[in-house]
Order: sequence, then structure tokens, then C-alpha cells
Amino acid sequence: SAPAQSAIAPRPVRIGVSDGTERYVSQYDTQETDQMFEQLSILLSESLDSASSPQPVEEAAWRQALEAPGVWFDFLGTIPLDVLYAWMGDGGDNPALIHSARRVAVALDEGGGVCLYYHNEADGLYYACATAVAYEGHMDALVSGYGGNGYSFVFELEDNGGYEVLEPYVLLAPDSLRPLVYRASNPLSELDDAMVSAIQQAASFQPQSNSVYPVANGIRIREGRETLEIGYDGVAVYHAGDEDAGRYPVGNGKDLLPLVETTWRLAADTVGRWCGEARLYLMGIDREADGSLLVRYGYTLNGADVLLPDGACAAQFTVSGGQITDYTLYFRRYEQSGQTSPVLRERQAAAALEALQPQGRELILSYSDTGGDTVQAGWTAR
Repeated sequence: SAPAQSAIAPRPVRIGVSDGTERYVSQYDTQETDQMFEQLSILLSESLDSASSPQPVEEAAWRQALEAPGVWFDFLGTIPLDVLYAWMGDGGDNPALIHSARRVAVALDEGGGVCLYYHNEADGLYYACATAVAYEGHMDALVSGYGGNGYSFVFELEDNGGYEVLEPYVLLAPDSLRPLVYRASNPLSELDDAMVSAIQQAASFQPQSNSVYPVANGIRIREGRETLEIGYDGVAVYHAGDEDAGRYPVGNGKDLLPLVETTWRLAADTVGRWCGEARLYLMGIDREADGSLLVRYGYTLNGADVLLPDGACAAQFTVSGGQITDYTLYFRRYEQSGQTSPVLRERQAAAALEALQPQGRELILSYSDTGGDTVQAGWTAR
């Protein structure tokens, strides 16, 4: 089957839209969130396109933005804003987009203009960028008509409403949630020639059989000093083995777009192709002590992240000297089982978390995949 997600497009896992009096939130519902994103993403792309230099603002201004007429988007992972803009726009460039963010808001400011607001987790600060987005006759029309569906942020409750243990930006649902249960499997357990050659092709290895060797738990493909081992346990590992392998050039590391495009394509055409109902998301790009970059992708199921054993990622890439030198791919397939499983209300989940330190943890639904044949969602603190 054709790769389900070769189109490079980060999609938010939750969206909130406010007309200034009521708020409508979609989360843990990929279909609805995607539909809202189709209608509202124009505000995000226009604000990224026209954003002026970021100005640090007080946290109070960020909270105001979450309550003002506007839309906020939560991408679950931390995305460089210039990459987000390139992904959404026509490949333009805006030098003002110097930070990365997970949550971004496009909201009416006190002066009647529209600003792009975000929290930059790297320095812990909140920022606002003035934009050219028109509120009257454009944004107001897009944010009106959703009404409200009873969601509130913890910070909006009197004295945090007994949720002191939680981060102030946790969303509290009006009703208890019944997330789907999924069947889980390892697609590489039935590794056949067609699958091997599809993975070879996606990884841009030549499909020559004389470079493929059986090893204890799978097969090894070798070209020069480069190796790609594909294991029956669902894990595939690439080593360049050579400083100048040059198979996956990703530029100088200053411009993150080629880096993200190359790693996303590799992830989408390998683990993304066989993951069934799951969707990939960019978890983050981290600079390691030795100067290399680590690019991580995870799985989500219906807007909730999937926790793999031992903190593994769906795909993890090491980038050094302008190229990918190593990667690990964790193949899993998820299919709907037709069942749901209820979870505790947030208040009870928060009470259960009370024992966890430190305070200010985020409470989110996650699927814990321990390698069994089903996964169901539960609350996790992150």
C-alpha cells in the first residue's frame, strides 16, 4: 500500500477556538481536529507569514491570549516555527521565526491587532509577534459560530479548583472520556522479500540481493561501511559507519527545514507506511553534548501519544556533519478494535497524581504500548 503520510504536514492534536465569550475545543478526536484545522489553519499560516520580531511578554499576556477571540493549536511536540511556516506556506522564509514551540495562539490583542503568541520551552519565556492578520471581516468570521463545549483551563478555575498538582494549561473536559482501544502488532514479524525491498527503497539502499545477509534476529543490508539491520522484533537500525557516507545529506544544521524534511520522509515511508491507524508527529529536535542533533518522531492514536517501551521513539535520527549518521525505527501497527475503555475524570486522575512530584505536571491521555496485542489509553503525567 502507498505510504499513508508522505505529505509533509504537521497537524495539531488539539485546537481551541474562542470568540471571546465561548470556547470550543477538539482533542482526542483526529477527524474533528483535522476538520477544524482545515478551516482555521489559514490564520496560523497568515500569522507565521507576517509575524514581526518576537517580543517577550508576561505569562499573563499568554493567558489573556488563550481567552481572547482567536485560535490556539497544540502540536504535542516542539516544532521550529520556521519549519512550521515552510510546511504550511508556499516555501517562503520569515527571519523573525527564530524559536520552536509546541503551543501557538493567534489571538486578538488589547490594541485591536492580531498577534502570534507562543511559549518557547527552550528559555521558558512567552513571546508575542505582531502580524498583518485582519480581525474585522476575516478572523472574526472564522472564529464565530463554534459556540462552546464546556472546556476550561486549570488556570481559569478559582484557586486552580483543587488541581494545584497540574500544569495551569491542562484542559479539563466537561464529560468523562471513552477513548478507543486498538489492536497492536509488530509488522516486521512477517518480514518477507517484498517488505524488505520496500524498506530498502524507502531508505534509498540499492535493492541488490547480494548485499543482504541473514543475521540472528533478522537481516542485515550492507553497502560499503553502511549497514541497515532489520529485526523480526520490529526494530530497524542504520549506522553510517563512515564519516563521509553522504547517503542522507541534510545541510549545515542551521537551516532545520532540509533536516526535518529528510527525516520526516524517511520516517513516513518506513514506520509511517505500516503503522495502520497511527499518525507520526515531530517530538522535537535536541542538540546533544557532542554537537550532534537528535530528531525524534512519535506515534499518536486519535490525538493521544503512544508510549513505547524504555522511552523509545517511532523514529530517532542522529545528525552530525551535515548528514544523518544513525537512526532507529520502531515498527508498530495499530488497528481499531471497535471497543472503548473509560478513563477516570481529570479530578480523580489529578488526585491519583497528587503523590507525584514536582507540581505542575501536565495530565494527558496516552496509550502505553508494552508489546502486547492491545493498547488502551490512560492518564499520564508529563
